[in-house]
Amino acid sequence: MRFFRKGPLLASFALAVVLSACSSGGSAPPAENGKSNLPASEDATLKPVTLKIMFPGDPPANWDEVKTEMQNRMADSLNVTLNVVFIPWADVLQKRQVALSSAEDYDLIWDNNPVQNIAAGLYEPLDDLIDQYGPDIKAVRSTELMEANKVNGKQYAVPLEVNFIRPWTFVIRKDIREKLGVKPIASYDELIDFMYAVKQKEPGLTPFIPNGAEHIGLKLAGMLDPAANLATVLNYPGLYTKGNDGKVYNIFDDMDPLIMKTFEQNRKLYKDGILAKDALTLRNSEFTKGKAAVSTFNDFGVNLSTRTSLEKSVPGAAAEAFTLYSPDMKLNSTYKAGNFIAVPVVSKNKARAVQFLNWLNQRDNYDLLAYGIKGKNWEEAGEGLYKPVQANPYAGIPFAWGWNPKLDRIDASLSEDVVALNKWERDPSYFTPDALAGFTFDPSPVANEVAQLSNAGKEFYDPIVMGVTEPSEGIAMFKKAAYDNVKKVQAAFQKQLDAYLASKK
Repeated sequence: MRFFRKGPLLASFALAVVLSACSSGGSAPPAENGKSNLPASEDATLKPVTLKIMFPGDPPANWDEVKTEMQNRMADSLNVTLNVVFIPWADVLQKRQVALSSAEDYDLIWDNNPVQNIAAGLYEPLDDLIDQYGPDIKAVRSTELMEANKVNGKQYAVPLEVNFIRPWTFVIRKDIREKLGVKPIASYDELIDFMYAVKQKEPGLTPFIPNGAEHIGLKLAGMLDPAANLATVLNYPGLYTKGNDGKVYNIFDDMDPLIMKTFEQNRKLYKDGILAKDALTLRNSEFTKGKAAVSTFNDFGVNLSTRTSLEKSVPGAAAEAFTLYSPDMKLNSTYKAGNFIAVPVVSKNKARAVQFLNWLNQRDNYDLLAYGIKGKNWEEAGEGLYKPVQANPYAGIPFAWGWNPKLDRIDASLSEDVVALNKWERDPSYFTPDALAGFTFDPSPVANEVAQLSNAGKEFYDPIVMGVTEPSEGIAMFKKAAYDNVKKVQAAFQKQLDAYLASKK
């Protein structure tokens, strides 16, 4: 799975707060021949260390074999054993906060949005540790990526990203499309026509189960007219930016026609039985179970995990992708990452944890992490490409602890147009810096309003986006419940943004 989470095109920002630097500590680095660099007054040998790592989701098939190979490679150098704790996606956010607040002994933690934990002083600033022990961490990431993901000028977490926009794809049951005699999808209108054909001729299959409100809200509205540059403001429902003008808008006072058109279209899809009745709770995992004809994913093309899961659930099934993106688009990017790996301040192995991340950001080790054992799980397929071994594929999980655009390979079994899209999105030179690039928002002055807005968004905004409520009625209810909070968050955001933009002049 790709988290995904939130992304450069949809303006995801880090929190800017003045934080006191926490002291670096932990195990000293190993020297050549496995000897320690500890001072002579301390233990002269490098002691074994077990790194406890929190990871989202479930372990992939063959994980134990790959983990064993990783540890074998480190036995004569880092002397590291891995204790990777996989937390189901439904529980990972809550359990991460419990672990951090209770000072549980994790050494590395995946975080999709680390701003609150940075503000709380729960993550170690890594600049000095990366300078000393992480040259490869920096070597495989562009300056844009590293700098855009600092907080108050400091690197509190390693950004994990391969893209400078957030890829987003409709994934379609190819076998169903061909069965119904529908030509390959080439436009959003044709996609909708296909969904209606499924509704009419395949009654046992739900036509459309998108992966949540994010994918068919402002993201869809913005892609129907990329020049509009519509983007959500963080996870604050009702707030958005447009036109790259450095202004923040709300849907109550400044409803963009593209946004309203999208809401109305989603409402029609829901009423017509195209969108699942349980659309608020269902996600794209339903597609891989064979229960939907169309879903949405944060990838270009159909990733290996989706393909293999669908084929296992429905023998003979096949998937294909349709995207609204094109390499000739002129898009802006904030260069923000969607995933991060952080070292908790309570870790007793900070230096070794950074050394391990550096190890992961070396070619052969990254290949192992991402694609499994060479010759068994994957094969070389050209510069920057790999080919999964179909009989024994390994759906790697690099997004949560190693992802970077220089080492990450593209699946050569994807079509040429999808490979081209993947290469395009990984090159920062194709994108224009967004006006908000580098801006960080401190929500602490409106923390209560942010919390209340989040709750109101789940109750009122998400049903609007997913078509469950009639748009004008839903917006009226949402406004009654959240207008004051929206306005206060908007004002605080705009004030800080204005100050940031003024400082750049």
